[in-house]
Amino acid sequence: MKSGDLNMTTQVIGHMRFLFITLERTREDRELCEGIASLGDKMENMHVVEGSATLGAFRRGRFQYLRGEKALSSERDIPHPGMSGANVLIRIECETSEPLQEYEEGLRYLVEGRGGEVETLSGLATLSGFPDRACTMTQYAYVPALPPGPGGKYPLGVVTPQNKNDLWWRMDWMRRESFFLPRYDDEGNTITKGHALAADAGIPCINRRLIHHPDSYGHPSGYDFVGYFEFAEESINTFRTVMTALRNTAQNPEWDYVSEGPEWWGRRVGKPADLWPVE
Repeated sequence: MKSGDLNMTTQVIGHMRFLFITLERTREDRELCEGIASLGDKMENMHVVEGSATLGAFRRGRFQYLRGEKALSSERDIPHPGMSGANVLIRIECETSEPLQEYEEGLRYLVEGRGGEVETLSGLATLSGFPDRACTMTQYAYVPALPPGPGGKYPLGVVTPQNKNDLWWRMDWMRRESFFLPRYDDEGNTITKGHALAADAGIPCINRRLIHHPDSYGHPSGYDFVGYFEFAEESINTFRTVMTALRNTAQNPEWDYVSEGPEWWGRRVGKPADLWPVE
Protein backbone atom coordinates (compact mmCIF):
# COMPACT_ATOMS: atom_id res chain seq x y z
CA MET A 1 0.00 0.00 0.00
CA LYS A 2 1.26 3.48 -0.87
CA SER A 3 1.59 5.97 1.97
CA GLY A 4 -0.75 8.35 0.15
CA ASP A 5 -3.54 5.78 0.34
CA LEU A 6 -3.35 5.16 4.08
CA ASN A 7 -6.08 7.53 5.20
CA MET A 8 -8.36 6.72 2.25
CA THR A 9 -8.88 3.08 3.25
CA THR A 10 -12.43 2.83 4.53
CA GLN A 11 -14.81 0.17 5.74
CA VAL A 12 -18.49 0.70 5.03
CA ILE A 13 -20.53 -0.06 8.14
CA GLY A 14 -23.94 1.14 7.00
CA HIS A 15 -26.15 3.25 4.77
CA MET A 16 -28.21 6.35 5.55
CA ARG A 17 -30.78 8.42 3.66
CA PHE A 18 -32.34 11.76 4.43
CA LEU A 19 -35.77 11.97 2.79
CA PHE A 20 -36.80 15.64 2.69
CA ILE A 21 -40.52 16.04 2.05
CA THR A 22 -42.22 19.16 0.75
CA LEU A 23 -45.93 18.68 1.27
CA GLU A 24 -48.38 21.09 2.87
CA ARG A 25 -51.32 19.68 4.80
CA THR A 26 -54.27 21.85 5.83
CA ARG A 27 -56.36 18.97 7.12
CA GLU A 28 -55.78 15.58 8.65
CA ASP A 29 -54.76 12.88 6.18
CA ARG A 30 -55.16 9.60 8.00
CA GLU A 31 -54.39 7.52 4.94
CA LEU A 32 -51.05 9.30 4.46
CA CYS A 33 -50.08 8.84 8.11
CA GLU A 34 -51.06 5.19 8.11
CA GLY A 35 -49.15 4.64 4.89
CA ILE A 36 -45.97 6.20 6.26
CA ALA A 37 -46.29 4.21 9.47
CA SER A 38 -46.64 0.97 7.51
CA LEU A 39 -43.37 1.65 5.66
CA GLY A 40 -41.53 1.25 8.94
CA ASP A 41 -43.42 -1.80 10.22
CA LYS A 42 -40.27 -3.95 10.29
CA MET A 43 -37.95 -1.13 11.33
CA GLU A 44 -36.99 0.37 14.67
CA ASN A 45 -38.32 3.80 15.62
CA MET A 46 -35.23 5.69 16.86
CA HIS A 47 -37.47 8.23 18.58
CA VAL A 48 -37.96 5.89 21.53
CA VAL A 49 -34.52 4.24 21.70
CA GLU A 50 -31.85 4.95 24.30
CA GLY A 51 -28.30 4.34 23.11
CA SER A 52 -26.83 2.96 19.90
CA ALA A 53 -28.58 0.49 17.61
CA THR A 54 -28.41 -3.21 18.30
CA LEU A 55 -27.07 -5.34 15.47
CA GLY A 56 -30.50 -6.84 14.86
CA ALA A 57 -32.22 -3.46 14.65
CA PHE A 58 -29.56 -2.05 12.34
CA ARG A 59 -29.96 -5.01 10.01
CA ARG A 60 -33.74 -4.51 9.85
CA GLY A 61 -33.48 -0.75 9.42
CA ARG A 62 -34.31 2.26 11.59
CA PHE A 63 -36.18 5.52 11.10
CA GLN A 64 -36.67 8.92 12.73
CA TYR A 65 -39.35 11.50 11.86
CA LEU A 66 -38.54 15.22 12.03
CA ARG A 67 -40.92 18.16 11.65
CA GLY A 68 -39.22 21.13 10.02
CA GLU A 69 -38.28 24.20 12.07
CA LYS A 70 -38.01 26.78 9.30
CA ALA A 71 -37.44 29.66 11.69
CA LEU A 72 -34.21 28.00 12.86
CA SER A 73 -33.03 26.78 9.44
CA SER A 74 -30.83 28.87 7.14
CA GLU A 75 -29.48 29.03 3.62
CA ARG A 76 -25.71 28.71 3.20
CA ASP A 77 -23.44 28.64 0.14
CA ILE A 78 -25.15 26.11 -2.14
CA PRO A 79 -28.81 26.72 -3.08
CA HIS A 80 -30.86 23.57 -2.64
CA PRO A 81 -34.61 24.35 -2.69
CA GLY A 82 -35.67 20.72 -2.41
CA MET A 83 -33.92 20.57 0.94
CA SER A 84 -34.33 24.07 2.34
CA GLY A 85 -38.01 24.22 1.39
CA ALA A 86 -38.88 20.86 2.95
CA ASN A 87 -41.21 20.89 5.93
CA VAL A 88 -40.63 17.24 6.89
CA LEU A 89 -37.62 14.93 7.08
CA ILE A 90 -37.51 11.18 7.55
CA ARG A 91 -34.03 9.87 8.32
CA ILE A 92 -33.50 6.16 7.71
CA GLU A 93 -30.47 3.95 8.23
CA CYS A 94 -29.61 0.29 7.74
CA GLU A 95 -26.71 -2.11 7.38
CA THR A 96 -27.61 -2.56 3.69
CA SER A 97 -29.18 -0.23 1.15
CA GLU A 98 -32.07 -2.41 -0.08
CA PRO A 99 -34.54 -1.71 2.77
CA LEU A 100 -33.83 2.01 2.42
CA GLN A 101 -34.54 1.93 -1.31
CA GLU A 102 -37.81 0.09 -0.70
CA TYR A 103 -38.80 2.61 1.97
CA GLU A 104 -38.02 5.56 -0.29
CA GLU A 105 -40.03 4.14 -3.19
CA GLY A 106 -43.04 3.66 -0.93
CA LEU A 107 -42.71 7.17 0.49
CA ARG A 108 -42.46 8.73 -2.97
CA TYR A 109 -45.65 6.96 -4.00
CA LEU A 110 -47.51 8.41 -1.02
CA VAL A 111 -46.11 11.94 -1.22
CA GLU A 112 -45.93 12.49 -4.97
CA GLY A 113 -49.47 11.13 -5.34
CA ARG A 114 -50.57 14.10 -3.23
CA GLY A 115 -48.63 16.67 -5.24
CA GLY A 116 -45.64 16.74 -2.91
CA GLU A 117 -41.93 16.21 -3.52
CA VAL A 118 -39.23 14.04 -1.95
CA GLU A 119 -35.58 15.12 -2.09
CA THR A 120 -33.01 12.49 -1.10
CA LEU A 121 -29.54 12.80 0.36
CA SER A 122 -27.85 9.42 0.68
CA GLY A 123 -24.50 8.27 1.88
CA LEU A 124 -22.32 5.75 3.65
CA ALA A 125 -21.23 5.49 7.23
CA THR A 126 -17.59 4.38 7.31
CA LEU A 127 -14.73 3.52 9.62
CA SER A 128 -11.38 5.09 8.82
CA GLY A 129 -8.59 2.70 7.97
CA PHE A 130 -5.85 5.13 9.06
CA PRO A 131 -4.98 3.61 12.46
CA ASP A 132 -2.93 6.40 14.08
CA ARG A 133 -5.52 9.12 13.63
CA ALA A 134 -8.36 6.70 14.35
CA CYS A 135 -6.79 5.88 17.71
CA THR A 136 -6.00 9.41 18.87
CA MET A 137 -9.21 10.98 17.64
CA THR A 138 -11.26 8.15 19.12
CA GLN A 139 -9.85 8.93 22.53
CA TYR A 140 -10.36 12.66 22.11
CA ALA A 141 -13.64 12.99 20.24
CA TYR A 142 -15.54 9.70 20.29
CA VAL A 143 -14.99 7.97 23.61
CA PRO A 144 -16.42 10.94 25.60
CA ALA A 145 -19.02 11.83 22.94
CA LEU A 146 -22.73 12.08 23.71
CA PRO A 147 -24.42 8.77 22.79
CA PRO A 148 -27.70 8.67 20.83
CA GLY A 149 -30.87 9.15 22.84
CA PRO A 150 -34.65 9.30 22.40
CA GLY A 151 -36.45 12.27 20.94
CA GLY A 152 -37.88 13.29 24.27
CA LYS A 153 -34.36 13.85 25.59
CA TYR A 154 -32.75 15.24 22.42
CA PRO A 155 -35.64 16.76 20.45
CA LEU A 156 -33.68 18.78 17.89
CA GLY A 157 -32.03 17.45 14.74
CA VAL A 158 -29.88 19.41 12.28
CA VAL A 159 -28.57 18.42 8.84
CA THR A 160 -25.48 20.17 7.42
CA PRO A 161 -24.31 18.95 3.99
CA GLN A 162 -20.99 20.17 2.60
CA ASN A 163 -18.47 19.85 -0.20
CA LYS A 164 -14.71 20.32 -0.17
CA ASN A 165 -13.35 22.12 -3.22
CA ASP A 166 -10.84 20.92 -5.82
CA LEU A 167 -7.91 22.53 -4.02
CA TRP A 168 -8.67 20.39 -0.97
CA TRP A 169 -8.79 17.13 -2.89
CA ARG A 170 -5.57 17.95 -4.76
CA MET A 171 -3.68 18.41 -1.48
CA ASP A 172 -1.34 15.79 -0.12
CA TRP A 173 -3.25 13.77 2.46
CA MET A 174 -0.84 14.74 5.26
CA ARG A 175 -1.58 18.41 4.67
CA ARG A 176 -5.32 17.73 4.73
CA GLU A 177 -4.97 15.88 8.03
CA SER A 178 -3.12 18.85 9.54
CA PHE A 179 -6.20 21.09 9.27
CA PHE A 180 -8.02 19.04 11.90
CA LEU A 181 -5.45 19.79 14.60
CA PRO A 182 -4.47 23.09 16.25
CA ARG A 183 -1.32 24.93 15.21
CA TYR A 184 1.19 26.40 17.66
CA ASP A 185 3.99 28.94 17.59
CA ASP A 186 7.52 28.26 18.83
CA GLU A 187 6.50 29.10 22.41
CA GLY A 188 3.58 26.68 22.36
CA ASN A 189 0.86 29.30 22.02
CA THR A 190 -2.17 28.33 19.94
CA ILE A 191 -2.19 30.11 16.58
CA THR A 192 -5.31 28.41 15.16
CA LYS A 193 -7.71 25.98 16.80
CA GLY A 194 -8.27 23.71 13.82
CA HIS A 195 -11.38 21.57 13.44
CA ALA A 196 -10.86 19.56 16.63
CA LEU A 197 -10.69 22.47 19.08
CA ALA A 198 -13.28 24.51 17.18
CA ALA A 199 -15.78 21.70 17.73
CA ASP A 200 -14.59 20.81 21.24
CA ALA A 201 -17.54 22.35 23.11
CA GLY A 202 -20.01 20.10 21.33
CA ILE A 203 -18.41 16.76 22.16
CA PRO A 204 -20.22 16.11 25.47
CA CYS A 205 -23.64 17.52 24.51
CA ILE A 206 -24.21 17.02 20.77
CA ASN A 207 -24.64 13.58 19.23
CA ARG A 208 -23.10 13.71 15.77
CA ARG A 209 -22.97 11.45 12.75
CA LEU A 210 -21.27 11.89 9.39
CA ILE A 211 -21.99 10.13 6.12
CA HIS A 212 -19.88 10.10 2.97
CA HIS A 213 -20.82 10.36 -0.70
CA PRO A 214 -21.64 6.84 -1.99
CA ASP A 215 -19.11 7.18 -4.84
CA SER A 216 -16.22 8.88 -3.05
CA TYR A 217 -15.57 12.64 -3.16
CA GLY A 218 -15.38 15.59 -5.53
CA HIS A 219 -18.37 14.67 -7.72
CA PRO A 220 -20.39 17.33 -9.58
CA SER A 221 -23.61 16.15 -7.94
CA GLY A 222 -24.42 15.37 -4.34
CA TYR A 223 -22.35 16.27 -1.31
CA ASP A 224 -19.00 14.95 -0.16
CA PHE A 225 -20.31 14.76 3.41
CA VAL A 226 -23.59 15.15 5.26
CA GLY A 227 -23.44 15.90 8.96
CA TYR A 228 -26.34 15.07 11.26
CA PHE A 229 -26.66 16.28 14.86
CA GLU A 230 -29.13 15.69 17.69
CA PHE A 231 -29.21 17.61 20.96
CA ALA A 232 -31.35 19.02 23.77
CA GLU A 233 -33.01 22.44 23.85
CA GLU A 234 -30.39 23.72 26.30
CA SER A 235 -27.62 22.89 23.81
CA ILE A 236 -28.91 25.12 20.99
CA ASN A 237 -26.44 27.89 21.79
CA THR A 238 -23.58 25.39 22.04
CA PHE A 239 -24.40 24.03 18.59
CA ARG A 240 -24.48 27.53 17.14
CA THR A 241 -21.20 28.39 18.87
CA VAL A 242 -19.54 25.30 17.41
CA MET A 243 -20.77 26.05 13.89
CA THR A 244 -19.61 29.67 14.17
CA ALA A 245 -16.19 28.49 15.32
CA LEU A 246 -15.91 25.98 12.46
CA ARG A 247 -16.83 28.67 9.94
CA ASN A 248 -14.25 31.11 11.33
CA THR A 249 -11.45 30.61 8.81
CA ALA A 250 -8.98 32.55 10.94
CA GLN A 251 -9.29 29.88 13.64
CA ASN A 252 -10.26 26.94 11.41
CA PRO A 253 -8.55 27.34 7.99
CA GLU A 254 -10.18 24.10 6.82
CA TRP A 255 -13.37 26.07 6.10
CA ASP A 256 -11.61 28.03 3.35
CA TYR A 257 -12.12 24.87 1.30
CA VAL A 258 -15.74 24.18 2.32
CA SER A 259 -19.04 25.02 0.62
CA GLU A 260 -22.19 24.25 2.57
CA GLY A 261 -25.69 23.31 1.56
CA PRO A 262 -28.64 24.53 3.66
CA GLU A 263 -28.55 24.13 7.43
CA TRP A 264 -31.86 22.33 8.00
CA TRP A 265 -33.35 22.15 11.50
CA GLY A 266 -36.11 19.82 12.58
CA ARG A 267 -37.90 18.64 15.70
CA ARG A 268 -37.97 14.91 16.31
CA VAL A 269 -41.44 13.40 16.63
CA GLY A 270 -42.63 9.89 17.32
CA LYS A 271 -45.38 9.32 14.78
CA PRO A 272 -46.40 10.52 11.29
CA ALA A 273 -49.46 12.42 12.55
CA ASP A 274 -47.10 14.80 14.36
CA LEU A 275 -45.28 15.70 11.14
CA TRP A 276 -48.24 17.73 9.89
CA PRO A 277 -50.04 19.06 12.96
CA VAL A 278 -53.52 20.31 12.13
CA GLU A 279 -54.80 23.11 14.36
